Order: sequence, then C-alpha cells, then structure tokens
Amino acid sequence: MKKSLSEIRTSKPFYPFDLIIYCVLAVIVAGVFFAVFFMGKAGDAQGFKIFYDDQAAAEYYYKDGNLIIRDGFSAYFYESADGIYFYPDGESSDDYNLIAVDRENKTVTIKETTCAGRDCAAMVITADGGFIYCAPHKLKIIPAGLSDPVSG
Repeated sequence: MKKSLSEIRTSKPFYPFDLIIYCVLAVIVAGVFFAVFFMGKAGDAQGFKIFYDDQAAAEYYYKDGNLIIRDGFSAYFYESADGIYFYPDGESSDDYNLIAVDRENKTVTIKETTCAGRDCAAMVITADGGFIYCAPHKLKIIPAGLSDPVSG
C-alpha cells in the first residue's frame, strides 16, 4: 500500500508504546552498567586458603592479617617477619615452604622452598585469581572465595 505525501507528513515516526520500550531498555542497560562499575570485580579475593594433602589447613585474610590455623595443623605452620613457614612433615625442620604475603597488593608467592624442582616458586596468587601448588609437599594455596582451580 502506497502512502501519499500528505499521509507521510502527518504520520508519527513512533508510537507511545515504542517510547515505553525504549525507556525500559535504556534503564536496563544503565542499571547493568552501574552495577558492574560500582560493584567492582566479583572475583576480588579477600584472602587465601591453604590446603595440605587436600585438607583445609589454614586461612588468611588480608584485612586483619591473621593466619587462622585449623585444628590439628598448628605444628605445620610458623609465622615470622619473613612470612609464613609451612612444614609438610608437621614439625620445624629443613623441609619447608616460605609463603610471602603482600597485604597491600593482595598477592601471595612462595619466597623459598626446599622441594625438588621449585616450580611453586614461580606461581603467584593475586586478588583476581591464580593458585600455588607444590606437589612434593602436597601444598595447595587458592584465593578465598574463588573456585578451586586445582582439583586433587
């Protein structure tokens, strides 16, 4: 059906229902934008968890800087100015991992280790993710609140 020039001039470019749909879509897009922008990163870890032989051994939270050691694992850890010493045999010895924590930048690394290969010393945990795994010492460190990237 062809329209005359006068019909085209008098017709509306959009209808009231169209305006409602456009406004609803604009509100949804703006809401999603502000939710993502103001809520920050959903994966921002607030600390890390330490597992020994697939058992939760300790937790550390950057805010308070305290290491919370689970029952039965107190002999495995020693805190010093250098970091957190982890002893896989459960007593102070020459076999250890030294876990270095940077609370300000929310990073965790293995500063020193006595295991063969020392692969875990190259691994880093940041607030965005990552993991540390030392197979010889059965040590696994993951960010608190994020999914476990190492199944065991």
